[in-house]
Amino acid sequence: MSFTMVATDFDDTLVPIGALLSERNRAALDRVRAKGITTVIASGRTSHGLFTQLDRNQVDTQGLYLIGYNGALACQAWDAKPLFSHQLDVELVRRAAQVASNFDVALMIPEGAHVFTNQPDHFAVVFEAESNDVDIVRLDSLAELPMVPHKMLIGGEPDELVRAHRELRARLGEEAEVVMSASFLMEFTAKGVHKGEALVGLCRTLDVPLEQVVVIGDNHNDAQMFGVGGYSVAVANAVPELIALADRVTGASADDGVAAALDELFA
Repeated sequence: MSFTMVATDFDDTLVPIGALLSERNRAALDRVRAKGITTVIASGRTSHGLFTQLDRNQVDTQGLYLIGYNGALACQAWDAKPLFSHQLDVELVRRAAQVASNFDVALMIPEGAHVFTNQPDHFAVVFEAESNDVDIVRLDSLAELPMVPHKMLIGGEPDELVRAHRELRARLGEEAEVVMSASFLMEFTAKGVHKGEALVGLCRTLDVPLEQVVVIGDNHNDAQMFGVGGYSVAVANAVPELIALADRVTGASADDGVAAALDELFA
């Protein structure tokens, strides 16, 4: 099979969370892009957060595509031009917030250069703000939202977050996508809005056959990409459920697993 696109998750796949892009992974990406392979970074991060990370890691944006907000928005990295986006119904956000209020979790609406939250000092909120270089804005009521959001992010200790995830899926799973993206973070987007559907939309826009796409990831929110791409690669530190779906398991994120996979697939 001849592959013409690579779509990779960012955190704990391409880059260990909180770290910088390794020289080996950078070289592998540069080599693949030099071959004319369309390259996509698909993340739960907002567009602003992705641009922040690209700048921190000195990644060349020319010809690069971004899928952000866990699939709610796709854009061209070189000029930030949006290709498509899907917003989240505010009333659905309020209902989800009511369900989540029964658990010890922080609610976040990341949008642009801000993250709106009911718990400004929560560790997950602080991580979101520092990692994406955004300002924290306290919002006691979601009725005060100044925009229609692309997603809601929910943060908390792993055990408590799992309980909240289970309840949100039971109560609102028919109306929204509720998926874990890290041990301490959960994504809430409109029904049918996830990385897999965004990848389908991007491939349609760019006229790339899905069977020619290599997808690489580590967490539950990458599973939908694995379901639509032509060849799927899980890093060794991926959750067991994703490893079970993968065509190939490569090295861990901290061991330049993405580079190892790309070196084999694009020798």
